[in-house]
Amino acid sequence: MVWEASDLLLKPTPEPENNNHPFTVALTGGIASGKTLISDEFAKLGVAVIDTDVIAHSLVEPGQPALKEIESTFGSNIIDHSGRLKRRELRSLIFSDPVKRTKLESILHPKIRQAAAEAIAKVTSVYCILVIPLLVERGAYPNIDRVLVVDVEPATQVSRLMARDNSSRKQAEQALASQGSREQRLRIADDILDNSGPPEQARDQVAKLNLRYLQLAQGQISNGA
Repeated sequence: MVWEASDLLLKPTPEPENNNHPFTVALTGGIASGKTLISDEFAKLGVAVIDTDVIAHSLVEPGQPALKEIESTFGSNIIDHSGRLKRRELRSLIFSDPVKRTKLESILHPKIRQAAAEAIAKVTSVYCILVIPLLVERGAYPNIDRVLVVDVEPATQVSRLMARDNSSRKQAEQALASQGSREQRLRIADDILDNSGPPEQARDQVAKLNLRYLQLAQGQISNGA
């Protein structure tokens, strides 16, 4: 299902007790678009960055309830001798099986959303970046004020994937096909950052967006939002 911008801004969930609502920018983009580079540039400017991929990794550390649920659902063969998740085996298991993928999502995604909400509630800066790689595919994150899409041509994604993961062209194209399309991501964008050029170009765009988001966040505070 593809979520429109209005879907992403609604559906509030129970809030942490301090009820803190900093201006929140969802950062998303396709695989190998350079989301980490962009979020790192925001962090260098002192912006709080909350990455749902990092949250997801922490949720499946040994001893975490989510890991126990995954083991119960998919079998102990996806856990290594040290009690850690065999991520590559799990990816292979769910890659071509929508039913198994849905089962995994039902375990992780509610926990990721809750952890993200708790992290946002602790933000002390006027705005934060919430990195959600699969925003267009999953949607329904509460209290998002703006969507920033990191954009590159699909051909660039393929070449970057092949170089990064030492994968074949077919494997890279399959990875792209498993995600939402570029057009779907651009449809929900409030802001688009072209990340096809050198890092310096991306850095300049981030600096301009930071000023814009500071203005929007201050305006929200002034209006009592």
